[in-house]
Amino acid sequence: MEKRVILALVLSLLVLFAYQFFFEKWIAPPPPAEKAVKDEALPAQAEKKSEEGTTVSPIKREEPVSAPRYAEELVTVETPLYKAVFSNKGGGIKSWKLKNYRESLEQTSSNVEMITPELEEYPLQDKIIRDAASEDVYFKPSRTNVELNIGQSEELVFSGVSKDGLRIEKKYIVSANSYTIQAETTVSNTSANQIEGRLSTSLVSGIPFIKSRTGRSYHNGPILRSDKEVLRKDIKEGEEALTGKINWIGLEDMYFISAVIPKKIENAAFSTVTTKDLVMTKVAASLNMPPNTSANIGYVVYVGPKEMDILKAQGVHLEDSIDLGWFTFLAKPLLVSMNYLFRYISNYGLIIILITVIIKILFHPLTKKSLDSMKEMQKVQPQIMALRERYKDDKEKMNRELMELYKRYKINPLGGCLPMVLQIPVFIALYNVLGSAIELRHSPFMLWIKDLSAPDTLFGHIPAGIPMIGGFALGPLPILMGATMLIQQKMTPSTMDPAQAKMMLIMPIIFSFMFLNFPSGLVLYWLVNNVLSIAQQYYIQKTTK
Repeated sequence: MEKRVILALVLSLLVLFAYQFFFEKWIAPPPPAEKAVKDEALPAQAEKKSEEGTTVSPIKREEPVSAPRYAEELVTVETPLYKAVFSNKGGGIKSWKLKNYRESLEQTSSNVEMITPELEEYPLQDKIIRDAASEDVYFKPSRTNVELNIGQSEELVFSGVSKDGLRIEKKYIVSANSYTIQAETTVSNTSANQIEGRLSTSLVSGIPFIKSRTGRSYHNGPILRSDKEVLRKDIKEGEEALTGKINWIGLEDMYFISAVIPKKIENAAFSTVTTKDLVMTKVAASLNMPPNTSANIGYVVYVGPKEMDILKAQGVHLEDSIDLGWFTFLAKPLLVSMNYLFRYISNYGLIIILITVIIKILFHPLTKKSLDSMKEMQKVQPQIMALRERYKDDKEKMNRELMELYKRYKINPLGGCLPMVLQIPVFIALYNVLGSAIELRHSPFMLWIKDLSAPDTLFGHIPAGIPMIGGFALGPLPILMGATMLIQQKMTPSTMDPAQAKMMLIMPIIFSFMFLNFPSGLVLYWLVNNVLSIAQQYYIQKTTK
């Protein structure tokens, strides 16, 4: 029984780590179709139901109906947190650079750009849609430059008139202390006719741009929170209508997110749209307006990092966009604890070590019980083998005799494994925190480790010509981790026969190769955990009779 449980645990961990290890290298997403879909060639297709139960429709690009009324005018907004460039074309955002985050560790590296360069359609660009036709609205901005210091906020207003006589005023309130902007659009029908249509705004990104933002197998693309559930959508060509109560909708990568949080949007339709080159999340508000009436459409936009405290402060569960895996209920407190400790210890590497020590102390009674049980099982192993040999032709008799043996020596055959099972959720939760928390991005530890979110590359990379592992990072941390894992394995009492024990010695080698491309923070955690386990086992074995 013990052998089977241990083998199951090892295989479970291998599946968990091997998935991320091999996924990106051999199961890459299929390339986008080479042939562009032309709107006029699209046949009329009946709506169909996707596997998730949402309505999926063919792509319908709205045809522009009017030429630009103005030349493009740009408005620069600069705060301590970001520098943004707005366009009078629909009041969209042409650039949004985060001042506290850089693309790489190099001194000359530019700030993280949240907007795909050279887009024809900008994020938050307003459009008037009537049937299958769309009209870009060109506004006049109230100012051309906004500079804010800490504690300040300003209003930026875009005003324009559509071809049908709709007067549109788009108001942004920007704050120096926040990655959010308050947005409100007022639409007034100044014509003598009833006007029906939609006012559409969207978050949009180039597909190659958003896919390049994460090097590991992490979701990039549309994300939303609907009916207390976070949904992540694949980037696949087509349009998908979204139903239910939408708390927020956006585009994400591993460390950053752009999201629209609805406030005053009545009868709005939410959807995700993917073409050959673009992916977007769209919000379209209905406009059924008699003459001399107006409508207000309000929302909040967040464009920034996935920092737990910042996202939680929005009050709409935007922090759920941080993917912490199966054991989120354990991972969230761990991440909150890390951020709390950072107030006093300004080094996440030291925090990882401290948290690992705390976890080891908390689980010490379970670990001691597990090792004691395994040691007792090892003592009676000769008797167990004798009983199995004696009653090999009578399984029922053999099991009864084994139970009597366990009862006589007061041994629980699962006592060595159950404490390990209880610890696995905590290990996986911490693994997910260290693998996806933006707090570790570009965060140094000491010596040669300059980025806890990046692999250890002190020795460079493995030559590309080597099968399966060519191009992988090569550094001392994974090697040390494998060595400590081997020592720990040698020290752990085992009831396996010699042949099985020798086979298990390959596990440290497999784990070492798997961890070569893992973030340094993860490898540091595993290395420290192994070192503490070795010290813990040595102490228990010396103090136990």
